[in-house]
Amino acid sequence: MNKTQNKALLLVKAGLWLIPCWLASFVIVTFFATLYFKYGTVMCFLFGFCSLGATLCIYADVCHKAGGRMNTKSMKIMGENKNDQHFGALMGAVPTGINYIFVIILYLSKFGIIKADMFGVYKTLTLYFMPFTYIFAPNTLVYLDNGLVDTKNIPACDLGPGMLILALIMPLCFLVTCWAAFYIGYNHIDMKELILYGGKREK
Repeated sequence: MNKTQNKALLLVKAGLWLIPCWLASFVIVTFFATLYFKYGTVMCFLFGFCSLGATLCIYADVCHKAGGRMNTKSMKIMGENKNDQHFGALMGAVPTGINYIFVIILYLSKFGIIKADMFGVYKTLTLYFMPFTYIFAPNTLVYLDNGLVDTKNIPACDLGPGMLILALIMPLCFLVTCWAAFYIGYNHIDMKELILYGGKREK
């Protein structure tokens, strides 16, 4: 497989990795709503950092390994490598772009261009962001006739500017994470040595 084909495959994989990220987030946030109503906003940050953290760790690992494979020592010796150290930004642009499609759908629903209420759909599709959405747009408790309690989404038309800004910013996490992880892997930067010795370890 030549380098162009390899890059194309990496971009496809960058989109497909959203699936295991979504599944990992699903496991993490299963009991989030229940604990949120019991313990409050602190659960938004606890579950949010765990869910988004797991997602970004998956992408960081994938991009770091891809960067290392794209710029091996043997490729340097043979002169086969090009300056692709920022290719991670393209990899990150794939999941970022996919998530912005969901953001656009949310905005269209908010301003009535799409008549259906899409906030619940948005939260389902972007499950890794869901705990953070409760900071600005938490569900409300609904007491059913049979004595059970359910939760209900705030309608998209009632979303405030805080939630809209949050939805606009969050997808950029993918872009930054993928670029940084790929760059580190491509340049074979030893983060432990960089943090402990500033990259200037005495020999």
